[in-house]
Amino acid sequence: MQFFKGFLRTTFDIREGEYERVLLMQVNIFLLILTLMIIKPVVNAQFLSVIGIDKLPLVFVLVAISAMAVSTLYSRALQGRSLGKVTSATLIISIITLVAIGALLQLGVAPKLLLYLLYIGVAIFGVLTTSQFWIMANLVLDAREAKRLFSFIGAGAIAGGIVGGYFTSLLASFINGTNLLFVAALLLVLCVPLNRKIWKKHITILTDFQQKKRLKGFGNHPLWLIRKSRHLTYLALVVALGVLVAKLVEFQFSSIAYSTISDPDELTVFFGFWFSTFNVVSIIIQLFLTRRIVGTFGVGSSLFALPGGVLVGSVVMLVTPVLWVAVLTKLWEVSVKQSVNKAATELLALPIPLSIKSQTKSFIDVFVDLAATGVAGLCLIFLINGLDLSIRAVSILIIAVLGLWFWVAVKVRQEYFKSFKAKLTQADKLAAKAPTDFSSLSVLNGLRRALETGTEAQILYVLEKVREIPDKRLYDDVFKFLTHPSAPVRAKALHCIYYLEKVVEPELLHKLLHDEHQEVRYKAFSQLLRQSTTDRIATINRYLLHEDPMISGAALVGLSEEARNNPEMRKLLKIEQRVHEKLNYIDLTEDEAEKTLFKTMVLRASGHADLHVFYPVIERAMEDENQQIVLEAIRAAGFTMNIRFVERIASFLVTKSTRPTAQLALLNYGEGIISELEKLGMNPSTNAEVARQIPGVLEQMDTQQAVRSLMAFLRTADVELRLEALRSLNTMQHDFPHRKIPKNEVVAYIIEEASIFKRTLGVLYLQSKNDENEKEPAVHEARRNLINLLERRLDGTLERIFRLLGLRYPAEDVIPVYEGLKHINLDIRMNSVEFLENMLEPTLKKTLVPIAETAALETVSNEAIENLKLRVPDERACFELLLEGRDPKLKLAVFQLMRVLKNREHIALVKPFVSSAQPKVQEMAQLTLAELQG
Repeated sequence: MQFFKGFLRTTFDIREGEYERVLLMQVNIFLLILTLMIIKPVVNAQFLSVIGIDKLPLVFVLVAISAMAVSTLYSRALQGRSLGKVTSATLIISIITLVAIGALLQLGVAPKLLLYLLYIGVAIFGVLTTSQFWIMANLVLDAREAKRLFSFIGAGAIAGGIVGGYFTSLLASFINGTNLLFVAALLLVLCVPLNRKIWKKHITILTDFQQKKRLKGFGNHPLWLIRKSRHLTYLALVVALGVLVAKLVEFQFSSIAYSTISDPDELTVFFGFWFSTFNVVSIIIQLFLTRRIVGTFGVGSSLFALPGGVLVGSVVMLVTPVLWVAVLTKLWEVSVKQSVNKAATELLALPIPLSIKSQTKSFIDVFVDLAATGVAGLCLIFLINGLDLSIRAVSILIIAVLGLWFWVAVKVRQEYFKSFKAKLTQADKLAAKAPTDFSSLSVLNGLRRALETGTEAQILYVLEKVREIPDKRLYDDVFKFLTHPSAPVRAKALHCIYYLEKVVEPELLHKLLHDEHQEVRYKAFSQLLRQSTTDRIATINRYLLHEDPMISGAALVGLSEEARNNPEMRKLLKIEQRVHEKLNYIDLTEDEAEKTLFKTMVLRASGHADLHVFYPVIERAMEDENQQIVLEAIRAAGFTMNIRFVERIASFLVTKSTRPTAQLALLNYGEGIISELEKLGMNPSTNAEVARQIPGVLEQMDTQQAVRSLMAFLRTADVELRLEALRSLNTMQHDFPHRKIPKNEVVAYIIEEASIFKRTLGVLYLQSKNDENEKEPAVHEARRNLINLLERRLDGTLERIFRLLGLRYPAEDVIPVYEGLKHINLDIRMNSVEFLENMLEPTLKKTLVPIAETAALETVSNEAIENLKLRVPDERACFELLLEGRDPKLKLAVFQLMRVLKNREHIALVKPFVSSAQPKVQEMAQLTLAELQG
């Protein structure tokens, strides 16, 4: 038994606690399909021999009509009873029907009518019982288990098909075909207690409750539910088109077989042999290829296997309509349908809520399946009986239907992912304003429309675009914003008009020069300088000597900006001297507001003009007690674009109040600052908090070099810096999608972070185990401190992994998975894991899915450690691992635990850190060493 379990575990990934229910499920489906495959060859051969091939399309239509009544009755039965009871009742009714029809056929009572009824009944039985089984399978197994085990369970169906077909071929040589109906009924009797045992013992409490609960609130006909769900609609269409193609292929196969073999017993043997052979191929695919195909290409992509093969066969059939082509086409249709296509379509139903699935899934499998059979019958009646066309016409019809199938397969795949994401994320409850439609507008008119209807942020953005492409035709559209209530908009509009090279009326410009916001005043003076063509120097001097310090200050700053790269003008207008005068006046005035105003003028002018002599003034201002002056000093330092200020500006990134200004100051340096920021961030002597803020600056730079620098930060030992770099890369991917992020490097980083996660998890597991029986309060407190820190580090590693995934896969797919793994609801966490596995490529799936499964658990269990194949280190090895890193907090926590453990064996681990470059680590190491040696 252990050997058998070991074989199942290693070959099919069946785990402890799953053996009984999986084997019971497999035996159950084996018997169901075995019964079906005994009946089907008998019915097909008897119908074709007694009634004829011409009536086969008619029976397809009758099957569809019967399905309408059966599906409605079945749906009503589900509303008042549990699915388990309805399933048992279906089996019992089927047994009684088989025995009754078999007995009447033996007596020769209305054989043609009974064969019509039997053909219809077998069609409904085949679809209904298998649909019930797979619904039960979805209840017995969760989404994770289903993805892993459906292929193995489905192999039971294929095995039943193989045994049933060959068994029928063998027995048909010795006994009358109708007697096989009694054998089928006997086998079906075995399914009743088996089915009841599965329902009673192997459905979890939650699922058992759900399946027994009356379907309140879903009293509408299942067709209404399908229409309300795009997912269900496309799923129904996939089923319908698959059945339609299958029936057309079946007609071709039966027609050519009937024209070749006339004896009913020989035809029974033929059908029995080939039905089994089809299933031999199916089981090979099921056992060895289905998991790999569905796992590798995902649920949606696997849907293309079946129509693709049938398309090839139909094209050949169109040229050469012979038996071997019909057999091969049918072989592909049956084998792939029962293996790859079956697994894919069943998994597509997993995101659908159980209450709806119980009512609609069977409706789809029964009504839609059999309705499509009726459509196939009508098509065949029209083509074959009505138009008297050859079998080639059926091939043309099949090819046309396959084209529609491919389109629907693409749609249902999209809806599959949307359904999972709907479970993982909440719908946005805030109604967003509909964006303006620019599809029918020119670029120019589009800009105008945005300026007319946009929000303040949109207007600022468009004005910036106008500045980039200064089209003079937009002057009137921009001009109106000179009187806008928002100061940033007024300043931006002035900036645009400056580049549009248009003139602002003197009265309005004078008003703007007296604007209460200094940025507007600065831009107004720049505009004044641009449009002053006569007596320019006199005009400048007049404003520089204006009695109002706000005006004179605006003139000085505006002029400094204009004269930055004009040494001659700076000399002519004595800008440096004028700045000195303003600086000297600061010491003379006692008015604090006036002091602030003049300091601001000096700093802004010094920065814009890049006056080296005033660099010390800027540096001193960075230490000022007045926050406004500090911010102005940061701006001024940025305006200088001098390398001496880079590190000092970066230090202001740490504080939230100064961070935005510091970021803008560094961004003012342009692309050239990137390499300097990278060096600063990678320098071990740089304050860690400063280094971790640098990615936030780089993410705002639309350059490939910024991407390369952020990728370089992923190689650092500082895990927090790596995390910030990843956050910035995610932002850049969203804001600048045209920038290329090297995805091959991303995979390597993902593998590395996964290894860190496993190592950290192993350490956390050991420390948690050691803490369970800890009686010493001091040790318990120190160990809990370390455990809490490790848990935070584990969370950080998981975030880094998913942010890396966000660089390789669409963020809108990755983010809900990450958020779902942290959700309080277990079902959502497990759905997140399922969605992740569908998304990942094979190289990452094996590494990350076990980690995601572990992250979805409430606690770290022995099973999780085993699934990850972790070797849990001893405590000394744990300490060595934690001390090797660059995380000072972890080192401090380890030293604190060592102090209370008082184990002299730890002395060797502490000694290397008594001379650490990190003061706190050095101090704690020395204290710990002293206590251990004492």
